[in-house]
Amino acid sequence: MNDETSALSWAVAAGAAGEVVLDRWRWNRAIEVPIGGLWEAVRVTRDLGEAALHRLRRAGEPVGLVLEVPLRGAVEFLVPCGTAASWPTIGGTVAVADGVMRWPAPAASAANGRRAICGRRWLVAPAAVTTVVTDADALCEAVAAAIAHERFAGRIGQSG
Repeated sequence: MNDETSALSWAVAAGAAGEVVLDRWRWNRAIEVPIGGLWEAVRVTRDLGEAALHRLRRAGEPVGLVLEVPLRGAVEFLVPCGTAASWPTIGGTVAVADGVMRWPAPAASAANGRRAICGRRWLVAPAAVTTVVTDADALCEAVAAAIAHERFAGRIGQSG
């Protein structure tokens, strides 16, 4: 299955209007994919999200789909359903149990520098995943470690 077929099947399974998807992607436009049926989302500030993604990869954790959302200054991770109900209060993050995500075409990715018209692109694209979601506990630990590192690094810089 190629990346467009995978992304299309995941989007339609979640409730996206299948007849619209390929047409919108053909014109480099994002589609609306419902949140809450098959997965939820954790939105993280851009810097924190990129640091958490780096930590997850370095730890060898399987990472699901991840979007960069420039207009929000955020990164969105797909996570298992139920995550929003148990996500702790962590500054710079919000877990979302319902609503919609705007998915760009699979070819709009950081790997090739392309973006959808709305500016979104995949940091972890459909072609790069074996699972759609990132483990919520692993993501939470990566976010907390990134925050701790940022605070610790800031204190070192201020004490010298």
